[in-house]
Amino acid sequence: MIEQYDSEEIYCRKLGHHLTFKYCRTEREGYPCTKILDCWFEKFPIENFIKETYSEAEIAAITASPRPKVATLFDLIEQAKKRAEE
Repeated sequence: MIEQYDSEEIYCRKLGHHLTFKYCRTEREGYPCTKILDCWFEKFPIENFIKETYSEAEIAAITASPRPKVATLFDLIEQAKKRAEE
């Protein structure tokens, strides 16, 4: 059951406050935060949960390194330029 750990809480080093597992499990448009394995391994068998819950392609996306912030900023600037031209 995907919701079995949803009420568990930990302190999020990324955001600086306590969060439930449900937030971490759905943080990226319904997919887990890229740090989920690092943060939750002491609370319950998170690796098993991920393997049982997600496909191999989804796991690859979950464990992939996040995109650099500079690249994201450049994309946002380009989108803003295109909107301004229209």
